[in-house]
Parts: sequence; C-alpha cells; structure tokens
Amino acid sequence: MLVLFLYVLLIMVSLIALIIPGYALRKAKMFSDGAVSAFVSLLLYVCQPMITLSSFLEQDAAPTSKTSIFMGLSFLFSLAGHLVVFFVAKLIFFKWKNKENASAYIFATFLTNSGFLGIPFIKMLTDKPQAVLFAVIYNVVFNMLIWTLGIYLLTGDKSAISVKKAFINPAILPLFVALPLYFFPPINIISGTPIANAISLLANISAPLSMVVVGIRLADMGIKEAFKGWGNYLSSFVGLVLAPAILLAAAVLLKNIPYFNQNDLLFLAVPVILMSMPTAASLVAFAEKTNRAQIESTRVFLTSTILSALTIPLIILVVGAAGLI
Repeated sequence: MLVLFLYVLLIMVSLIALIIPGYALRKAKMFSDGAVSAFVSLLLYVCQPMITLSSFLEQDAAPTSKTSIFMGLSFLFSLAGHLVVFFVAKLIFFKWKNKENASAYIFATFLTNSGFLGIPFIKMLTDKPQAVLFAVIYNVVFNMLIWTLGIYLLTGDKSAISVKKAFINPAILPLFVALPLYFFPPINIISGTPIANAISLLANISAPLSMVVVGIRLADMGIKEAFKGWGNYLSSFVGLVLAPAILLAAAVLLKNIPYFNQNDLLFLAVPVILMSMPTAASLVAFAEKTNRAQIESTRVFLTSTILSALTIPLIILVVGAAGLI
C-alpha cells in the first residue's frame, strides 16, 4: 500500500511539475494570448488521435476469439459506466446556479485522465497484456463521449450528440487504421518501425502539452484564485470516489456470473480503476476551444489531480479486496 501511494504521489508531482514551464513563460510574457489556441489545436487534432493509434500498435499479440468477446464486453461495461456516472452527476449539479460551471463539473466527473495516467497504472498493477487492451478499449469509449457529450456539456449544442460524431472525430478516426492492423497482423507493417516511433512521440506529447495549457491559464488566473469555491471539490469527490464506487458495485454483481472465471475479471476491474483517475486534461483544452468555463475547468482539473494522490491507492485496494484483480 505504501509503495503504491508513493508511486501515485510521484506521478502527481511530475504531472503538476509540467505546469511550471507554461506558467513561467506566460508570466515572462513569452507566450502571447494566441498561444493557448495554437496548443489546443495541436493537442486535439494531432496528439490525442495519435494516442488511439499508438495504443493498438503497441499490442504484441493478436486477439483470440475469447479476447475479442471480452473486448466487446469491456466496451459495453465502460460505455454503460460512463453514461450512468454522467446522469448521476447531472442530478447532483442540476440546480447549480452557474450553468456554465456546472457543465465543467459534470464533464470532470465521468471523463477521466484514463490515457496518460490510467494506462501506466494498469501496466503497473498487472503484467497481463489483455489488461492494457481493456484500457485501450476504455479510452475508445472515452474518445467517443468526449467529442459528443463533452462538447454538448460545454456548448449546450444538442447536435453534438450523434452517432456520426461519435465515430467521425479526430480521436476515433485512427481506429479505422489501427483495428485492421491489430486484428490482421500480417498486414501490420508499421509496428516496430520509425513510423510507429513517430506516432508514439506525438502521442506522448499530449500530457506535457496539456499541462502547458494549464500553466498558461493558471498564470492568467493567479494561484490564489485556483482553489477558490467548493464546486470543484464536490465535482472531485463525485469523480474520484462516487463514480468508481458505482462501477465497482456493478462489477461485484457481474463477477458472480458463472461464465466468468478469475482471469476474465480484468474486463471489469480495468474500467473501475480508470474511472478513479483524476479529471482529463482534455477538459481544459475543450474549455479553451469552446471559450466556456475556462477558469473553473482549470480549478477542477488541479483539485482533482492533487486529491487523486490520496484516493487512487484506496480505490485500487478496494478493487483488490473485491477479488477483481
């Protein structure tokens, strides 16, 4: 438990440290007002799509028929979990006076930092390759929802919620390349090549670039302003504690189905763990892109990230006690 706590703490410290360059350079007036817009465009339309592609290219083994079934089950469980948490958060913030801030709080509860933080945690907890695969599936669901429900929350535009936009968006389009390469290894001529390395480099830029944007916004806001209000704390509690608890309760019920054995339960455990991650840095990027709730988005992102150093080890401990890993 202590080792896990220290590991989480080190990740959080390194993540927060990435804010410093953006903060310092903005304070030194070396970043103009248009810098955030440029960084956000690079983040959303180049770096994040590469995360989707890179995740599948890094898989070493082609799926068996059983693996494919559990990929589908993990997708359904992840999707259902996201939607349930979304509606719970909607109920909690339904009467919030500032609707723009409320939309950021709801966004923060069910769209988590499942890529940059989540996948390394899964790799640390288990050496089973299917666990990372389920984490990738979870991130597919995340990307489908962030470009539909996420945009709807911040803009109020109901046209954002459509099947077309769920599958035709910058983060999902790479799947049309990644999935054939994954399911039919003989045609995969990319993995292990300089092209794959370039894709991985672009994917890895996502987290530092997100933190630079947060640093710039923090410099504009002021550190004292960053932790004001209690809405960001309520949102963090819902996202870090209540949301994974909801998925955990469902997973404990489903684990008793006779079809599943102990080795199969990762398709349930992985979504629970990834739902316990702090708010996705993409919240700040989307807030900047839509010009909505920028200050409150930065606040809830920082609060959630810091508090998760305490909550993540506890959630993982409970998941283990429940017999899911």
